[in-house]
Amino acid sequence: MKTNRLALLLLCSPVAASAQQDSLPRVVITATKVATTSGSGVSAATVFDRAFIARTGVRDVAELLRLVPGVVMARSGGPGAQSSLFLRGGENDYVRVLIDGVPVNDPGGAIDFAWLSVDDVERIEVVRGPASVLYGTDAVTGVVQLFTRRAAHSAAEGEVAMGRYGHRLVRGNASTGTAGFNLTLGGATEQSDGLLPFNSQYSRDVASASIHAIPTSATRMDFSVRGVNDEFHFPTDGAGGVSDSNAFRDNRRLIAAATVAHTLSSRVNGEVAFTAMNSRGEDDNRPDSPGDTTGFYYYDALTSVRRRGVEGRVNVLVSSSSILTLGAEAVREAQRGNDSSNFSFERSRFVADRRNEAVFAQWLSEQGRVALTAGARYDENSTFGSFRTARAGVAVRAWAGGTLRTTIGTAFKAPTFFESFNTAFSPGNADLEPERSRSWEVGIRHATGQGRIALGATWFDQYFRDMIQYAFVSPELPNYFNVAAASARGLELEATTRPAARLTVGANLTMLRTRVDDAGLQTGESATFVEGNRLLRRPSTQASATVGIDLPARATADIAVTYTGDRDDRDFSTFPATPVVLPSWTRIDLGFTRAIDLGARFELRARIENLLGASYEEIANYPAAGRSLTIGVRAATLRR
Repeated sequence: MKTNRLALLLLCSPVAASAQQDSLPRVVITATKVATTSGSGVSAATVFDRAFIARTGVRDVAELLRLVPGVVMARSGGPGAQSSLFLRGGENDYVRVLIDGVPVNDPGGAIDFAWLSVDDVERIEVVRGPASVLYGTDAVTGVVQLFTRRAAHSAAEGEVAMGRYGHRLVRGNASTGTAGFNLTLGGATEQSDGLLPFNSQYSRDVASASIHAIPTSATRMDFSVRGVNDEFHFPTDGAGGVSDSNAFRDNRRLIAAATVAHTLSSRVNGEVAFTAMNSRGEDDNRPDSPGDTTGFYYYDALTSVRRRGVEGRVNVLVSSSSILTLGAEAVREAQRGNDSSNFSFERSRFVADRRNEAVFAQWLSEQGRVALTAGARYDENSTFGSFRTARAGVAVRAWAGGTLRTTIGTAFKAPTFFESFNTAFSPGNADLEPERSRSWEVGIRHATGQGRIALGATWFDQYFRDMIQYAFVSPELPNYFNVAAASARGLELEATTRPAARLTVGANLTMLRTRVDDAGLQTGESATFVEGNRLLRRPSTQASATVGIDLPARATADIAVTYTGDRDDRDFSTFPATPVVLPSWTRIDLGFTRAIDLGARFELRARIENLLGASYEEIANYPAAGRSLTIGVRAATLRR
């Protein structure tokens, strides 16, 4: 396990770590915040590098995540529609999402994956399992982190594309730099007319900039900023009926990070990171016409969220194969909002903020064939008080190329601002506690010496408790309570092989069992929690397979097949809602590239999603997109 020891040593040298940038896709940082070789640690992780993303032609992060074991996506329709992620059977607000270390979840964990694109993304890391020890709230079932591009040379590229459903894309980026300094700028604009006959448009604009600098041999500095503006028009009501001609949702986000790492001695280095996230969302559903004056015909809302954070870490190389990390974090979150509807007598206003301070410690060690990880965290929150989490794991190299591993841990998710503070129509509960989880997993991995075949299996078992539910008691008393409980356990199988120099094949299968252990205050078969039943929108079987082919004449082809088993849902077109089972479905996607050098490098690109035109719904009454073809051309300067 010399490679893993080398990664630990590199941690103590910011310059050396930076020099390994070309090999980053083979390294996992998110699992421990320390660079370790993928497959050598105790965590289950998946990494998508820039080359893989480019070959597939995928534009949305959500589409890539479908290929990760344990991940289920649920999108309410076409481009730009609400997209939720369920990892290992957990709730859709149980995954921490970061961009260059900046958390982008709303307070309380919710996130819509529809606005997350792959523009200027260098790689994506997905870590499965509890990670609250390092990341605090929301990291109950895992972490998804996007790392943006850092170029070490001057280059420029641009792309234009168009496709079905009125899809249009224009994007570009440019970078310049040396070994000690580089700057990268990027931008993209994307539009779609959507699936439905009217009021179904979607647009997304992204602008980004990053600076990477090494002012001295012992210091590394990174700065990044990313702005995203997306607007989604939707004619559907809450039950999926196409009836509204002018409802839309507009979101603007600004994400920024600044990190300074410095080597203090041959055994100690430190890092300080400042993060900021601002978001502003507008929902607008005005009367469709002067005659639209019945039922729920008017609604508008403005919501803004601001988060500021600072984290400091010290990494101590205790021995040639052991690292102790000590860290502290302070975060302040604030949310403001106001809304009005035809049911309101006056405009409702909401203002709240909270602070969280935390300290944590992590021990990483390798002793011969054994790798150990142990960590603990203490949080003090101005709303729910103190909270403790812990995680430990061990991996044993049991035979040549074979590793056995096991981990156990706890995690938590903080209440949302509305659950704690709301006073409009559903009074919040100031005494709410975080939702809690405990989990364990065991895994086995085997890889051949040349990496031509890699096999893996992981059994996981999770228990969620103190889950927060809404229940109307009275207009004056709190309506949110820590009452529900659920469990999720399952088996993840993974395999990759390279049977020929030009061929790569990968596949995974997840078999999942979820169960509502305590329905809390909900009763009846139409409830979202029914004791003994499966959790909604989480299928018992999920599988994917990818085939990458390097064709002659500098062309590539990539095929992805995803299968989703049947899942329970609710049809909200009736009252009370009707329990339904959404049928299983299989989708095939195809990506193709062809490179041509003409002074600059040109690349023809094509992507076909849903090649066979499968008809399916990921959420009841919201049909998914049919077969769609997107074609484009990318131009880039040749590196000299």
